[in-house]
Amino acid sequence: MTKTELGHNKVNRLLSRSLFIISTAGNDFSAFSYGRANMSDASSYIANMISTYLKHIKVLYNLGARRLGLLDAVPIGCLPGSRASSINDGPCNDASNSLAQHFNTLLRLEMASATAASMPGMEYSIASVYNIISDKISNPPIDGLEVSNACCGGGRLNAEVSCSVTSNLCTDRSRYVFWDNVHETQAAYQRAVAAMFEGTAAAMYTEPITFQQLVTQKQVAPGAGIDLDHSSADLAAEI
Repeated sequence: MTKTELGHNKVNRLLSRSLFIISTAGNDFSAFSYGRANMSDASSYIANMISTYLKHIKVLYNLGARRLGLLDAVPIGCLPGSRASSINDGPCNDASNSLAQHFNTLLRLEMASATAASMPGMEYSIASVYNIISDKISNPPIDGLEVSNACCGGGRLNAEVSCSVTSNLCTDRSRYVFWDNVHETQAAYQRAVAAMFEGTAAAMYTEPITFQQLVTQKQVAPGAGIDLDHSSADLAAEI
């Protein structure tokens, strides 16, 4: 859909009422850790990541985006691939997790500062995927999912070898948190999304507002030519 097809005002309304989901940092930290980078470089590496992250958000803002759902960095040291590389196959890698924690803390601080200073009307929610996954690993009996081994792979924890057509495959992926050595399953994602949107869990895992509040609020500060008298739910009837 373009401004030629819909017209300038409708495109602006579409952008301002749409929810933009952004998930990043996992691959960056995997590359940093597995590349045997000097951990003393971590602070400058993360600062550069945040700076780049905010530049891209500002581009979205200038294009008309006004609602962002941000997913923070996962506990990369607890992924099966990371744990399989340790000697005892079990505990999370604290050094890797500290990278994600540092990034997540800085993301919250810098987002609050940037939106207040240069992005009036930008509404956002940051979901703590880090805590959602950590809690599932710490409390597996809650929904009975397998949290140690990957569903598809090979070797220790079924995670030393990447998933392929010749890999060991679990019989029921809906009972696993991790699909392969680094990715979660659909079952895990479904539970994570519910935690971002619904009930008391959303208040625990999202800030400064929940995703549900983000998509149901009626007004977002206008950009050039944007008419914002209705909520996102009204948009489908107009296009």
